[in-house]
Amino acid sequence: MVTLFLSFSLPISAKTSPLVKVKILEGQKVAVVGATGSYLLKGEEGQSLRVKSPFSLKKIKAGKKGITVGGRVWGKRLVIEPDKNSLTMVNGRRYRGTITIQEDNHSLTVINELPLEEYLYGVLKWEISPTWPLNAMTAQAIVARTFAFSRSNSGQENKSSCYLAADVTDQVYGGVESEDALVRIAVDLTRGEIITYQNQPIRAYYHCCCGGYTASSRQVWGKDFPYLRGSPDPFCADSPYYYWTILISEEELRALLEKTYSCLERILEVRPVSWDDSGRVEEVVLRHQRGRLWIKGTQFRQILGFNRLKSTRFQVKKTGDQFEFRGRGWGHGVGMCQWGAKEMAERGYTTEEILIFYYPGTRIKKIY
Repeated sequence: MVTLFLSFSLPISAKTSPLVKVKILEGQKVAVVGATGSYLLKGEEGQSLRVKSPFSLKKIKAGKKGITVGGRVWGKRLVIEPDKNSLTMVNGRRYRGTITIQEDNHSLTVINELPLEEYLYGVLKWEISPTWPLNAMTAQAIVARTFAFSRSNSGQENKSSCYLAADVTDQVYGGVESEDALVRIAVDLTRGEIITYQNQPIRAYYHCCCGGYTASSRQVWGKDFPYLRGSPDPFCADSPYYYWTILISEEELRALLEKTYSCLERILEVRPVSWDDSGRVEEVVLRHQRGRLWIKGTQFRQILGFNRLKSTRFQVKKTGDQFEFRGRGWGHGVGMCQWGAKEMAERGYTTEEILIFYYPGTRIKKIY
């Protein structure tokens, strides 16, 4: 998830589900688009084309003069509006709502605009298992809705930032192909509910597993929020990611580091030198044949790979020509621990109790 700290004040009330814009493709030269039923193509200069045949697809290309469809230039912007009960299609995947294609520097950006609730249908399965207890799923639905609502509205002054990414930069979104019946139930049961602090949407960060202690936003990202402070978490001990071990050879570690740092010689030692209150590494020192290199723990994890060095809560030792990393948890550790939420739900905690545990001092508010 993206780490953005934006200051804003929102009138958090609406009659219906607000629309969100999701950037589903970027930097493409060609896209194949259409709909499951009839649809309308609309260009930026008033051009239009009604396509009546279901599953009639069009190849969209980025050209020197703008977007072209079948050799016809449509300008820099093209909108696909499906008829009622029809779904848009992009490169074989189905999406609810409309599709906007923008051309910039001879490449295409494809944006899906749809109601927030329908967006969540395509998100939740990627963020939490539909087989988990219902209260864990409804907690995740409220958190994901809060994140998307805050992220979309915080870009009103800067329109380029009001798009949600469809990957882990924000929340993974896969359209209709990512939907699930149980996911839709969790979303529908919590319709319009977000988490607020002092009547404003919170920064609803979450992660897979905290390893027994959540992290403070101040110590991870340098920005303090009263509801994002680290504390012990007794609920995620059964997670398969509570403990982990990885081995990285000295040669591979040096190759990874040299993508960012030059003039490294053989690495002799990797040693954490400072930790935050949750036990996460704030800084490591690398001793190599030409000297020493100090790296922030979060940057070190990024260099090694977020899915490999699963958290900054680790210890390391060198055995022969390999470095052994032993750690706990997966993710940045800020906000809701998903495996902790699962265990809390299994023990009978309510959705509200789960959210208050991970975001103390907040409340749930229904805004539409």
